[in-house]
Amino acid sequence: MLLPALARAKGKANQIKCLSNVRQLHMGLQMYIDDHDDHFPPRISGRENWISSLKPYYVAYAVIKCPSDGFSANHGFLINGFNDFFAVRLTKEVFEKWKWPIGMKMSNIPEPSNTITFGEKRKGSRHCHMDFYQGKGNDVKEIDQAKHSGGSSDTGGGSNYSFADGSVRFMKNGTTLSPENLWGVTYQFRKILPNLNREAGDD
Repeated sequence: MLLPALARAKGKANQIKCLSNVRQLHMGLQMYIDDHDDHFPPRISGRENWISSLKPYYVAYAVIKCPSDGFSANHGFLINGFNDFFAVRLTKEVFEKWKWPIGMKMSNIPEPSNTITFGEKRKGSRHCHMDFYQGKGNDVKEIDQAKHSGGSSDTGGGSNYSFADGSVRFMKNGTTLSPENLWGVTYQFRKILPNLNREAGDD
């Protein structure tokens, strides 16, 4: 009887520490935005992505990890790629290179208190961005919606998220995508979830 109780206590401690990490990570993001004319880091595949862009603002590398992922994990969070915003603003050629010239402005988010900036990724995933538009980047399969207190992403539990207004929340499995898609910033992607069952590709 003692072992399950200890496991639950450890799991809860990891969830709280993880929530603290995502709060600090969002604070670093906000400082970056303040220093870069309201822009998020550019969405870039490869090494020069948000992890390196934000490094001067989070300092301790442990902040970008969730304790539940273990010591060997590279990073534990996905940043919102906001690719529904860029899909209608960049040419098809530039958009599909996944190396966009500039980040979206914070002021383009219509509902900051209900728009995700960081969420927890699936353990073992090498992806860095949540890109749901075309399936060439991250789709729903790259998010772990039940990292804590529920096992796999299909069996309850929930995960930690930060939001554009600076708040952080533990959200139950599935509630960031329905009844409203909290990763989207355009009406059609917030209200009508796109086809997310395509294969993932880049990071």
